[in-house]
Amino acid sequence: MTGFQISAIILAVVFGFFNFFLAVSIVGTATEEKRTVQDRVKRLFKNKSNKTGKSKRRESILARATGESSEAFKRSEKSRKLMDTLFDALISADIMMRPEEFALIWIVITFVPSGLAALFGAGLLPSLTLAGLGAFMPLIVIKLKREKRTKLFESQLGDTLIVMCNSLRSGFSFQQAMENVAMDMPAPIGVEFSRVCNEIRYGATMEEALENMADRIKSADLLLVVSAVCIQRTTGGNLSEILTTISNTIRDRLKIKGEIRSITAQGRTSGLIIGALPAFIAVALMLINPSYMSVFFTTSAGRIMLIVSIVMEVFGFLAIRKVVNIKY
Repeated sequence: MTGFQISAIILAVVFGFFNFFLAVSIVGTATEEKRTVQDRVKRLFKNKSNKTGKSKRRESILARATGESSEAFKRSEKSRKLMDTLFDALISADIMMRPEEFALIWIVITFVPSGLAALFGAGLLPSLTLAGLGAFMPLIVIKLKREKRTKLFESQLGDTLIVMCNSLRSGFSFQQAMENVAMDMPAPIGVEFSRVCNEIRYGATMEEALENMADRIKSADLLLVVSAVCIQRTTGGNLSEILTTISNTIRDRLKIKGEIRSITAQGRTSGLIIGALPAFIAVALMLINPSYMSVFFTTSAGRIMLIVSIVMEVFGFLAIRKVVNIKY
């Protein structure tokens, strides 16, 4: 295939995806009111679907509320779950963007650079390399921003619990203590507690709002706090003393985590270099001199060497990761 043919195929795919997401955006805007009704009914029946009969009854009620058939409702619910998963990932990474917008940008980054490279005669291998980089880069960005935000949240959690304990000792309720945190603490912890307070105002229980925050943040320290608060609301006890104890525990965990990171810094750096350097060199050679790397894809010996090298790289990276990943 010539470069023009490859670019034509890629641009056709991009144009098709663009039309698809444009149609999704138009349909989403047109059916916003219907989906709002559906979400309200879904919240009413979300705790009543443990048995098969109740689950089918819930689906039929939701389908009638939204004017869809049962099969169409099941298909639309799967697509909504996919978009909800992407939306949760964007929220946890603090990327203020709709899932449809992010998906469109993702597709453009994946196909447009590779299409332009093929259009200017770069060849099949560099075009596929650019497409692979464009496909993985948004995922890497989300992962890095999510980890950075989670670490910042965990570093603020100990001080936040002290603020909440002082509020409880002053006579405030737990919800008022969370509102004080939402107003006084900086992002990201102030933003997350503000979302919790808003969910409670809109009808969610405190346990549900706290569990939703734990699902967004994915932090073991926060899960400890949420579990303690939920148990205390069920069994009773002095919540301020419980939060003080948890705050001291979190501070000790952060101290131990810092010491472990300083001790294992050399091993983690070695693992990062071992994992990233060969892949970086391979990608650079694919872009600079594709004929040099084409041997690994066009000959039997090259394929065998490529597979063996990838397996050895993965095993080496996992071995170093296992050594430096200390559980505490």
